[in-house]
Amino acid sequence: MSLQITNPLFVFMLVHYWFLEIVYKELMNSKTSLNRFSLFAITFLLSLVGTNVAQEPRLGGVARLEAWPQHQQMLENSPFKRLTWQTLGPKFAGGRIESIDTPRGDLQTIYAGVGAGGIWKSIDGGLSWKPIFSQESTFAIGDLTIAPSDPNTIWVGTGECHLSRTSYAGTGVFKSTDAGETWTNMGLHESTHIGKVVIHPTNKDTVYIAAMGRRDSGGERGIYKTTDGGKTFRRVLFDGDRVAFVDLVLDPSDPSRLYAASWSRGGKENSSVFLSDDQGENWKRLAGGLLDQQVDRIAIDASASQPGVVYALMADRSSPNLARRRHASILFRSEDFGESWKRTHTDYVPTYVGWDFCDVRVAPDDADRVYVGGLRLIISHDGGKTFTGEGGFAINNSPETVFRLHPHRGIGMHLDVHDIWIDPEHPERIMLGNDGGLYISWDRAQTWLHLNNLPIAEFYRIHLDNQSPFHIWGGTQDNASFVGPATARFETGVDDQWQQVFLDPWSGGDGFATFPDPNDPTIVYYAQQQGDLKQGRLGELRPKKRIKPRAKPDESKLRFAWDTPFFASEHAGETVLYCAAQRVMRSDNRGESWQAISPDFGHGGLLALAESPLDPQRLVAAGGRGQVHLTSDGGQSWKPAGEGLPKKTVRDAILSAHDVERVYVVLSGKSDDDSASYVFVTTDFGESWDSIAGNLPHESVNALAEDPKTNDLLFVGTDLGVYVCTNLSQVTSVSSQVEKISSHPEEALATEGSRLRKGFRDANWESLCSTLPTAPVVDVAVQGRDATLVAATHGLSLFLLEIDPIRAAARNMKAGQ
Repeated sequence: MSLQITNPLFVFMLVHYWFLEIVYKELMNSKTSLNRFSLFAITFLLSLVGTNVAQEPRLGGVARLEAWPQHQQMLENSPFKRLTWQTLGPKFAGGRIESIDTPRGDLQTIYAGVGAGGIWKSIDGGLSWKPIFSQESTFAIGDLTIAPSDPNTIWVGTGECHLSRTSYAGTGVFKSTDAGETWTNMGLHESTHIGKVVIHPTNKDTVYIAAMGRRDSGGERGIYKTTDGGKTFRRVLFDGDRVAFVDLVLDPSDPSRLYAASWSRGGKENSSVFLSDDQGENWKRLAGGLLDQQVDRIAIDASASQPGVVYALMADRSSPNLARRRHASILFRSEDFGESWKRTHTDYVPTYVGWDFCDVRVAPDDADRVYVGGLRLIISHDGGKTFTGEGGFAINNSPETVFRLHPHRGIGMHLDVHDIWIDPEHPERIMLGNDGGLYISWDRAQTWLHLNNLPIAEFYRIHLDNQSPFHIWGGTQDNASFVGPATARFETGVDDQWQQVFLDPWSGGDGFATFPDPNDPTIVYYAQQQGDLKQGRLGELRPKKRIKPRAKPDESKLRFAWDTPFFASEHAGETVLYCAAQRVMRSDNRGESWQAISPDFGHGGLLALAESPLDPQRLVAAGGRGQVHLTSDGGQSWKPAGEGLPKKTVRDAILSAHDVERVYVVLSGKSDDDSASYVFVTTDFGESWDSIAGNLPHESVNALAEDPKTNDLLFVGTDLGVYVCTNLSQVTSVSSQVEKISSHPEEALATEGSRLRKGFRDANWESLCSTLPTAPVVDVAVQGRDATLVAATHGLSLFLLEIDPIRAAARNMKAGQ
């Protein structure tokens, strides 16, 4: 038997481990001075062992699945598995509903797929809900479908059906045969994002999947088919490595006929409509009047009441309006099963369509009644010639009447439609999923009930104040910003204790950093997209003033990130605000004016900015691919400090509350489809960095927080949960090891040799995921006075955990108990 090693990185590191072992033995056996060996070489080796080994990229869905058993094992073995997270809500805000389905003939059971919050089931028409897909290897839902012939068989395609900044990847397709009680992953692990799942009307084992693949190229993409209930899949349609498939329809009049829509997102390839007349075995690209150049996203549907009638909704990339999120889409109709097509209207359809929402549905009993989902829901009663419900942001002109289960200060229906479901047996019953949640109508969309009782808000950032009880402030995706007490709890049938800090007229608006003025809590600050900073008064939903910084005439235009770092100094004194574009900005007068306190760092908007809790003169600013900048004199001078960090996207950076020289940074390779955990610390203010990812599973890390009262506790939020490191004071930096070796090589290598060969993986992490659903934790914060940890998720609102038992465990560990 011969051993074949094909991983070049493994071979490379094996050689270096071997070399380090020789160095160690030589020094121990011959008492040779370090001069016989290159200090540079040893330092280089130590940096490799301390960082690169632990930071090898983990690419694709298979890698995410391989890490899942470790996630589960750590959860099961955690000493903190009996600690209970409290669900805080809010629920009345709503969140992104990606897919809806119900069993045939059942007016009470509803399944709702949340974009980044798993699947929820109701058996009382939406009055109460139960999470049924909350402990799987993914939380991201692209589509869910119930077999028409068996209400207990459900298929779920994971990975959201769009590619926005916060579109999470999945781990393939899942199947349940017991109405969602248990799930089995059936494969297509590299599909990443799934647009549609279609099940044969009479044969539940025949299933078709429209797979999008990875964001740019690669992965499993195309139309896949199984005829044995998912035991095997075949790809039956492929249109190139950069073309996704986002929609798929089985003709109600003939289950052998299928229509598929591809999507070339911004690429040179063309999005198209395909037809198969033989159960997906062979396909042809349809033309006959459809747009055939510069086509963006497409949606399709076929009539059940009039065989041959098919609709195709196409976003026209040739129009500059599409990039401006304005009307630039065309509805086409065919009456001969797609052989020929006619445009149904003169102008573009009166709603923005494309990017991450594009849907069309035909009423099952009326081929001329068409529902189009884009920025808004619009309806045609004459086959697409005219539409009602138009008006864009003119909410007061909206004809629909919206009622809500829980109080909400918004007007009308939320924007951004992701799914339209029409009951095939009761066409007057319609459900709609958008960025504001789930809506149901019993009169063909004339009036709606907003089922805003699901805790599915998609948070970005949170802030904890020092009131008693302390309050939690945070901004969400498209549902504004909120504040509520730490005593808030999610309870069915009870109104939230949360209130909106601001609200756009159409019931939403993106909110990011949100916090009160430290010297006047009636004044509130919040950020919206790309540095649109606002100041207002608590209780007033409209901002008092815009305080967005402007560049001086002799400076380059400020470039802000989508989620702009923005905070108030917590040090005593007058209110000081900080924010960051490509420069760090400071205001001493509540945003009336701003001063740049850093040079232009030469890339897009910074992604992280933080102030030292110990020294107001020390700041860290980070952005781009591992670019970190530090100042210790209030911004008069800065030093680049990213050398040694991987070229990954910075997600968070903080300065320690226990040591002015200590800085933490987390990075993410998500844009590269890399799920490795990147967590780093410097104990010499950026001179050197060490990986402290330790035994973390390969889950993208999004945020971190120190316990200000306990030196040994560091918390991180990942794409699948929360972890705590309990032995930080025992983790020694590479730089200190090199210093020991250079000054006392024999003694240092004798005591540290085994640690060096282990790669400095001494950071010990424990899972805090036992009672936390699988969810992307995008921010974590500790209220030190009250020994409380708050986790913000992008899809399941907020959670709270009391950490006194964790503090006690850290003290015992330090004492050697």
